[in-house]
Amino acid sequence: MPNFAITRGYIACLFFALTCSSAVAQQYPTKPVRLIVPFAAGGSFDRVGRIVALQLTELLHQQVVVDNRPGGGTIIATEIVAKSNPDGYTLLLASNALAANPALHEKLPYNGRDLSTVALIAYQPMGLAAHPNFPPNSVKDLINLARSKPDQLSYGTAGIGSGGWLAGELFKAAASIQLLHVGYKGGNLAMLDLMANRIPLVVTGLPNLLPQIKAGKLKVLAITDKKRSQVAPDIPTIAETVSGYEYTNWFGIVVPAATPRKITHLLNSQFNKAIETPGIRQQLLASGYEVLGGSEEEFSRVLKSDTAKFAKLIREASLRTY
Repeated sequence: MPNFAITRGYIACLFFALTCSSAVAQQYPTKPVRLIVPFAAGGSFDRVGRIVALQLTELLHQQVVVDNRPGGGTIIATEIVAKSNPDGYTLLLASNALAANPALHEKLPYNGRDLSTVALIAYQPMGLAAHPNFPPNSVKDLINLARSKPDQLSYGTAGIGSGGWLAGELFKAAASIQLLHVGYKGGNLAMLDLMANRIPLVVTGLPNLLPQIKAGKLKVLAITDKKRSQVAPDIPTIAETVSGYEYTNWFGIVVPAATPRKITHLLNSQFNKAIETPGIRQQLLASGYEVLGGSEEEFSRVLKSDTAKFAKLIREASLRTY
């Protein structure tokens, strides 16, 4: 026979937990919110984080503080959020690496069940850039040079598992060339070495590159999106030379999985309001980002789909962490 005393006790505890969860959601937020960015300050991810955090501060009436935690191909930052209190005060600005890392690493300090999606923010094409003195001026020229000098040309990115690394490694596989990878803690750091002529190539977010293109400090051979960018229509796509190639990097907010649904719903609503604010939307578009938005469930479907897609691409391209 069932123990009704235990059952009543369980129901009472469950009711108390749900009541507390509701109360927390109604009070939220009562203190500053931390937005963890998995790359170094100054890069394209950091830029999106700071643009959106500033607007979200106004909407939530609490400061949203950007906390840069680079390294480990976003694993360090993701672990911090996965293991933090599920109270809505620790958020992660996630990237495609969240979908790719399960296929790149045999073991992670977290798993997909530790995190919950909140909202997609935007996406960016990556740019394949070179020092102005680098002889190739096109993807075709680069491929020809790389084939004549296998493993002699290097390219910098924000590290293994980053969007730049994935885009670069998939480009190598699609073009049948060999390039040496040099990992940094942020795409902007790789770009500084490129402009100092210490490395010949970088693959990083197009928004990261646009100011330096205008200043004449580097040249972009191509972008990784399947279509040309509205803000830089003169830059060709890699797909114009390497048929079928495409890669874009999305930005999305995730939280610990046990975060109360009322809080994730509130955050989803406020992030969507933030990126649809005319000034913020225009700022993102003018910087080379494409604005996304949408529901928690839509982001969850994108994450699930990309996890399967990257697993296939990584397997077929024989990508690995070193």
